[in-house]
Amino acid sequence: MDKIWYYLNHITKEKAGPYTDEELIKLLNQGVVDVDDYIWMKDFENWLKVEDSIYSIYIGE
Repeated sequence: MDKIWYYLNHITKEKAGPYTDEELIKLLNQGVVDVDDYIWMKDFENWLKVEDSIYSIYIGE
């Protein structure tokens, strides 16, 4: 699977990535990335808040 996802921490403003879908989901499950952080991939015009994305269902699972 391709590493396409980046995330932006809403507090520190640090960017990390790229990650695969599975890696991003694991980070969400572990609480490393939370609903107030942002995700991005090359097809996006802007950063998307995690809580506004489909990935919000994986928070703390």
